[in-house]
Amino acid sequence: MSGTHKIKIAARLRPRIGHEVDDQGIQITHDENGEGPSWICVPNPRDVTQVFRFPFTSCYDQDSTQEEIFEQDVRPLIDVVYSGVTVTIFAYGVTSSGKTHTMQGTKACPGVIPRVVEAMFEQKAALLRSNVELAVSYMEIYKDECYDLLVDRETAPKLPVRENDVGQVFVANLSSVPIASVEEFIAIYSQASKQRSVGATNLNRSSSRSHAMLTLEVTMTDSSAERSLTGKINLVDLAGSENNKLTGNDPTRMAESAAINKSLSVLGQVVHALNQGASRIPYRNSKLTRILQDALGGNSVGLLICNLAPGTKFRQDTLNTLNFAVRTKNVENRPVVNERDMRPQPKPHFAAILPPPPKLAPAVLQPLEAVAGPSRGPRPSIARVAPRPSLAGAGQSRSRVPRASGIGVFGVQKGHRPSGVPALISETAETSGSSGMMQLTDKEIDERIARAVEVEVARRLKEREELERQEKENIALQLNLQREREKEKLTEEDQRLPTGVLTPLMARHRDLDNELRARLEELEDKYERGTKELQLADVLSPASRKKTGRAYVMLARAHSEKGDLQVALDLYRKAESYVPDNVKLKERWILFVIHVFLCMVSGSKR
Repeated sequence: MSGTHKIKIAARLRPRIGHEVDDQGIQITHDENGEGPSWICVPNPRDVTQVFRFPFTSCYDQDSTQEEIFEQDVRPLIDVVYSGVTVTIFAYGVTSSGKTHTMQGTKACPGVIPRVVEAMFEQKAALLRSNVELAVSYMEIYKDECYDLLVDRETAPKLPVRENDVGQVFVANLSSVPIASVEEFIAIYSQASKQRSVGATNLNRSSSRSHAMLTLEVTMTDSSAERSLTGKINLVDLAGSENNKLTGNDPTRMAESAAINKSLSVLGQVVHALNQGASRIPYRNSKLTRILQDALGGNSVGLLICNLAPGTKFRQDTLNTLNFAVRTKNVENRPVVNERDMRPQPKPHFAAILPPPPKLAPAVLQPLEAVAGPSRGPRPSIARVAPRPSLAGAGQSRSRVPRASGIGVFGVQKGHRPSGVPALISETAETSGSSGMMQLTDKEIDERIARAVEVEVARRLKEREELERQEKENIALQLNLQREREKEKLTEEDQRLPTGVLTPLMARHRDLDNELRARLEELEDKYERGTKELQLADVLSPASRKKTGRAYVMLARAHSEKGDLQVALDLYRKAESYVPDNVKLKERWILFVIHVFLCMVSGSKR
């Protein structure tokens, strides 16, 4: 099993066009035995006696055809897509080097994109045991902003680039259209291609002013086995780097050129950082590299098609393109199988600690050395997928760990709905290994919840009983006062007693009145003190409230040791107002109240 897969490079030299000056300096040579790599030889523009040689697995000269490139380098990747892996193919080169022709082609000579779609439907017809669905999305990056090409370009909003909880990058709200035939795709693609930003320069009458990215997603579902595979192939037509001295750009074209060159520069920085093993890769410096993050050191299989122009005025740009290709072919990706278990998962307890999501299984691909050979003639496919149970037989004795789907460069939505990369499906505690030790049983969780509820209920009942007791005392005092007043009034009106008869009664009334007044003042004082304490506690920070409550507890202990139980009880109440959620303090307070009560009972018996 190959855990890593390096990006494959295919170099193509386009024919000379128009009045272009070609000194035949760029030469392509092949290994004599037909087994080794091919070479591109380019003379140094500053010293023609010095020739640079660039070895690549696939090199195509000016006589190469679209079909030859597709059959030898692209068609083997179709099997990889149908094995549930993401594939990214992007064309790179200077402006007017033939990138768009390689990717799109013409009706008479179709390029990579229409041939890939045709091959995808051919492969779909060969899969009889699974329900296979194809969908397409198409977007462009114009001046570092993403736009959907499957909607009206004039009113299309800028699309944000997002990252989900498992680190997968996608373009939010990018539409995805299901397709059922090649003809339906051609109708959609032809209309969408007309909306791409193009412009005329001195080097190209229809120069691409944006990076175009087309994504084909295939979903293979087996309802009997309740599993699905999702593969993607991303076809990227990069805008070419431009030398404004040669293009003759106006201010508008200059702004477009600056955005294109900046994004390609960041692309080079990302490749350089990956080769250097840097701790930080500058993916976020550009929307282009952010979206291609999965193809550059990520989880997809990559193919870079370098398009070269033979003209002498492009010689330095040709060397730059080949140097970029040499650095890119050392970038290692880790392809993974994009499989999802569709069986309903058991609902975990709301208080249980969920295990981490399962990791995607690595894809089984042959290394590049196994497919190295001449650029001409058939070569073995790199999409050798190891034997594994088919979708229809996934429910037999051999079991596999559920994997999540939705990996790839682009997140899309079905039927123009907002998309999101499918979430990973968590495994059960029995299959999660060490993460299962972190979970609690339902019985333990219920016991903890019951204990917490009991403590909270006891606290609230105690508070309610205290309030009810105070209310009853106030009501009783008020009733006594009212009765005494009524008796006094009746006595004065209906009876005329001798002098001195009412003196004891009035003295008793004054005593009760004074007692009631003192009791009310005491209650008001306690209420005001409690209100002030609560207001002060609300103003203080959590740390200050904790310190204040601790100080009151220490004072309460000191008074308790001295025998001032009533003072200690008041201090404990004040401490509780500062830290009402301290369970330990509540337990100590309850114990102290019981202690005071027992002391009072024992004192009364004596």
